[in-house]
Amino acid sequence: MQFHPNELTLLLDPKSTTGRKLRAYAHSICNNINEIDYTTTRLTTTVWKEVVTMLGNNPEEYIDKDHPIIKNDHDHTYTMHGWLNVLLNSPEVLKGPIAIRKNKAILCTNPNDILKLGITSNIPTKTLPHLRAR
Repeated sequence: MQFHPNELTLLLDPKSTTGRKLRAYAHSICNNINEIDYTTTRLTTTVWKEVVTMLGNNPEEYIDKDHPIIKNDHDHTYTMHGWLNVLLNSPEVLKGPIAIRKNKAILCTNPNDILKLGITSNIPTKTLPHLRAR
């Protein structure tokens, strides 16, 4: 999967509260957004590995250990391939949505975390001529 450098990609569950808030916040600061609902769109292990690489850490750090799927599995000593298979088959175990832009990914447990990607607002910074002080 190609991630366009000028596009903000969101991997989220649009039914979750954090997912809805992140989507609204993203639309307020960026025009080019690609939303991927990981509950209905099955991503490959290659895509998950690329996302984990952009996040910069072990995928185990981004998985909610208190999720029932993980709690019921008593063996938490997976390899990288094992954690990628967990994400492939049960992406709902993520701690939150993931925002991707320019080969950098951020896990957004809070909608404001998206600002760590360095996205500026769509709002023009120039003062319009008719609003300037005379």
